Amino acid sequence: MPVIEISPRTDTVIVYTDRVQVIKVCEVTLNEPLDIIIPDLPGSLDDESVRIKAKGIKVGEVQIKPGYKKELTPRVQELENKLKKIEFEDRILVDETAVLQEKAKYLGTISVSSPQTISKELFTGSISPDAWRAGLNFIGDELINIKNRIAEIERLRIKIRESINVIKKEINDIQAVSQNKKTIVFDASPHISGKALLEISYVVYGASWSTYYELRANPTESKIELSYFAKIEQRTGEDWENTKVILSTAQPALGGIAPEPQPWYINIFIPRPAAKMKRDAPAGASEQLASAPATEDRMVYEPAPPVETGIAVRYPLSGKYTIKSGEQAKKLKICDASLDAEFEYFIIPRITELAYLNGEAKNTTSYLFLSGEGNTYVGDDLSGKVYLNTVAPGEKIIFPFGVDEHIKVERKQKKSHVEKGGLVKKTLKYEFIYENIVKNYHKKGVKYTLIDQLPVPQSPELKVQDVKFEPEPSEQEKDLGIYRWKGSLDSEKEIKTTIYFTVESPEGSRIEGLA
Repeated sequence: MPVIEISPRTDTVIVYTDRVQVIKVCEVTLNEPLDIIIPDLPGSLDDESVRIKAKGIKVGEVQIKPGYKKELTPRVQELENKLKKIEFEDRILVDETAVLQEKAKYLGTISVSSPQTISKELFTGSISPDAWRAGLNFIGDELINIKNRIAEIERLRIKIRESINVIKKEINDIQAVSQNKKTIVFDASPHISGKALLEISYVVYGASWSTYYELRANPTESKIELSYFAKIEQRTGEDWENTKVILSTAQPALGGIAPEPQPWYINIFIPRPAAKMKRDAPAGASEQLASAPATEDRMVYEPAPPVETGIAVRYPLSGKYTIKSGEQAKKLKICDASLDAEFEYFIIPRITELAYLNGEAKNTTSYLFLSGEGNTYVGDDLSGKVYLNTVAPGEKIIFPFGVDEHIKVERKQKKSHVEKGGLVKKTLKYEFIYENIVKNYHKKGVKYTLIDQLPVPQSPELKVQDVKFEPEPSEQEKDLGIYRWKGSLDSEKEIKTTIYFTVESPEGSRIEGLA
C-alpha cells in the first residue's frame, strides 16, 4: 500500500489546568487507499486520546509508534552555546590558578633561602638591613595577595559550577520532552477521489494555565477596573504557531467517580504523654514572594466570552497566538471588567498605625473569576499583591488595595498608672487611657472603620473594669473585646477616639499580654 508522510499544522489547543488537547489539520489528496504517517509528535502524547476525523475518508487501524528525534531544538542549542561560554570562563580561572601557584612556589624558594642569605650579606655589609626588610615585606605581601586571589577564584568557580549544573539540568529536561517523539500511522480509504481536510487530535502533558489578575482602584469614580488574564505554561515539546487558544476549567485529573462513603468512627480520647519539646526549634522558611514576570501579548484583543460545557467553562480567546515550547509563561488577556465599588479604610491603631484601603464590589459579569494571584494598583501605583478566591457571577467580594499614606493614623497612650488596693486581699489596679487620631489628607471625604480592643481576661482573678469610650462605638463584640467606629471623614478633617479601662489583679501576680 502506498505511504505518504504529512505534517499537519496546529489549528487549536484546548488548555486544561494540567494538560492540553491539540487539534491539528491538514489537507490531503487521496485517489486510492494508502498509509498516512505523522511523525515527530510529543513523547508525552496520550496514546488512547488520539482521534482522527475526515469527511469522505474511512480511517482504519491507528497505531502509535515510539521514536526519537536527534536534532537539537533552538532552546537546547542556545543553552549548549551558553554552557560552552561558561566552561571557557572556568578554564581561564583554572589556568590563572596554576600560574598563581607557580608564582607562590617561586616566592617560597626565595623566602626559604632568605635567613642564610641575609646573615651573609649583612655580615659583609654589602646590603643594608632596611633594603632586606623591604624585600622580605614585598615577598610576604605578594604571597598574601596570591592566596587571596586563589580563594576568590575558588568562590567564583563554585558559582560557575552551580550555573553549569542548572544549565545541564534544563538541557536534560528539554531533551527528555522534545527529543522523545511518537509517530501516528493509520490507513485511509477515500469514498471519493480528491482533496479532504484531515483533523487529528490528541492529549499531551506538559501544558497548563492559571489565572492572574490586575486590579486598579479608582476611589474617586467608585470603580474597580479588573483585568482577567491566563498565564500559560507550555513544555510539550512542540511549538504552537499562529494557533487558536481555548481555556477550559475542567479538571480531568480529578476523575469523574464520586468517592465512596466510609464509616465515621468516634471514641473516647485517651491522652498520651506529651513528647518533650525541643528548645530553640528552627524557624520555618519564609514564603518566597518573588516570581518570574510573565510576558504579555500586547495585541488588540476582544474579550473571550465564557461558554459552559456541562460541568466546565471554556474561554475561547480571540485571535491567534504563537507559544513556543519551553519559553517563559505567556500572559493572555481573557477580559476586562469595570465594577462599581464601595471603598472604605480599615484601621486598627492598636496593631499598626496604618490605614488599609478595601473596595467591595459585585461580579456583575458573566465570567467565573477563578482563584489566582494578582497585583493591585491605586491609580497607576502598585500597592501590593493579592490572592483571590473563586468569585461566581453575582457574588460580592472585598478587594484589598494596601496602605494609603494620605490617611494618617496615630495612637497615644495618655495614661498608664498602677496603684495598690484591697483591705483583705491585696490587689494591683492598672489604669490605662488610649487615644486614636485619624486625619484625612485626601481632597475628598472617605469612609472608615476604626477598631479598638479591650483585654479579655482568661482567669477569674483578672477583672477589666471602669470601661469608658469617647465617642461610643458603632458596633461591639464584648466577648471578644472588639469595638468598631464607623463613619465618614471629610477632607482635611480628623477624628479622635478615646478608650479608658482598668485591669485588676492579685498583688504579686504577673499579667501576660497586657503590654
